[in-house]
Amino acid sequence: MVACVALVPLTACAVTVGITVRSGLLEEARQKTSSPSSPDTHLEAATLSLLPWSDPQASPPVRSPSGGRTQVVPSPAVHQARLNTVMWSLSGSALGLTLLIAGSTWLAAGRLLRPIEAIRSRFADLGAHHLDRRVPVPRGGNEIARLATTVNDTLGRLEAAVDQQRSFVADASHELRTPLAALHMELELALRQPENTNWRQVVTDALGDTLRLQHLTTELLLLARLDAVTGDVGPPGSRVIDMADLVREELGRRRTPSRLTLVPHIGQEPFLVHGSRGLLARVLGNLLDNAERHATTTVIVRLGQGLGRHTLTLEVQDDGPGVPPEHQARIFERFTRLDDARARDTGGAGLGLAIAHRITALHHGTLTLNPKVSGAHFTVRLPAAPDDAYP
Repeated sequence: MVACVALVPLTACAVTVGITVRSGLLEEARQKTSSPSSPDTHLEAATLSLLPWSDPQASPPVRSPSGGRTQVVPSPAVHQARLNTVMWSLSGSALGLTLLIAGSTWLAAGRLLRPIEAIRSRFADLGAHHLDRRVPVPRGGNEIARLATTVNDTLGRLEAAVDQQRSFVADASHELRTPLAALHMELELALRQPENTNWRQVVTDALGDTLRLQHLTTELLLLARLDAVTGDVGPPGSRVIDMADLVREELGRRRTPSRLTLVPHIGQEPFLVHGSRGLLARVLGNLLDNAERHATTTVIVRLGQGLGRHTLTLEVQDDGPGVPPEHQARIFERFTRLDDARARDTGGAGLGLAIAHRITALHHGTLTLNPKVSGAHFTVRLPAAPDDAYP
């Protein structure tokens, strides 16, 4: 392709030079035969061909008297030979320059594409078990180096996602295996000694393990559906809702333990957000479950406007022991449970805060833990919807 592109202008240039040389030869022949005493040796343009292999009929040179002297006028064959020499030189030069340009382009393109081939071959060798490898980054800050850096960054995020998925599967298998093992042991012991078995207690324990399995399976399926939703698409069933009505409704239907006092601080004005009512209710429910599990006497729920009225804040605070500093960095990770929450009767699976954090992120909000207060103080911040958006 490069050779063809270079050959066209070079050929045009050679033809132009050849036409100029032919015009000069014709003018020279015309001047030498311009005297009245000269014979008719006029040289026509059609008799000189630009094709270097042309060989017109040879004719002897013409002798014409000029000022008492005899002047030899070259024949057309002589002029054609001179023109052929010029055209062969021009053709060789054009062909040589074309080959030089094509070869230089081939070497330059090969040197330029060599890093891309290295990136391609290394990327082709990657697999699910070799995501720790990276493609080579060429020296210099050109586009290929930036491409390799972007590929390595993408591989790093992919490796982190795969590691998280593997850890999630391992943790989920462990969490599912524990109640299944307990259920299997209870039923096996009851069948070994049926005459000494309190079947009501066995059925009650088996029902409790089954309910825990059902709850864990439901949360795992919810996490899987949330992971499949991207931030651009948004949560399913999104619409403008009043968070004040949602919070009052959820608090009204909730059965708070008798040892605790639930203190709501909710204004009368509407607090509008755009999102899924069911998922946002799940966020509040998970935060309240966590607060009730660790609170001593009081759980506070506060709903208000953020700075500039562009955000909405939902706070859930308890007066329990709080989150130890060594656990605050991983409190929103999946299957993270504190030591005092591992009892079967009070502890959860460690998915409640992770689900709440994921739902909040899908609504373009944040869920944070305030470590500067006593107890556990969680704050949800969501983008506020316009006041005229509520139907």
